[in-house]
Amino acid sequence: MIWEKLNRFTKIEKYKSLSEAARIGNLSQSTWSRDIHDLEKTFGYELVSRKYNGIKLTEKGKNLLRIVRTFQEDLKTFKSSI
Repeated sequence: MIWEKLNRFTKIEKYKSLSEAARIGNLSQSTWSRDIHDLEKTFGYELVSRKYNGIKLTEKGKNLLRIVRTFQEDLKTFKSSI
C-alpha cells in the first residue's frame, strides 16, 4: 500500500496539481490528497507545499522523490538482471 502511495507521489512533480493528477491518474483528488497526508504522517515531514495555484515539493519532498526514483531504477536493474 505504501508503495502505491510512493509511486503516485513521484508523479506529483510532473502534474503540479492534485486535480490534474486526479484527472490523469483516474483517481479522485481526495485520494491523492489523502495519500500525500498519509506519507507526511508516516515520515513526519511536510512533503508538499499547497498553494492556491497548485502544489510544490518541499525540500524534504524533493529528497524523498530522489530516494524513491533511485529505488525504482534499482528495482528495474534488478529485474533485468534476473
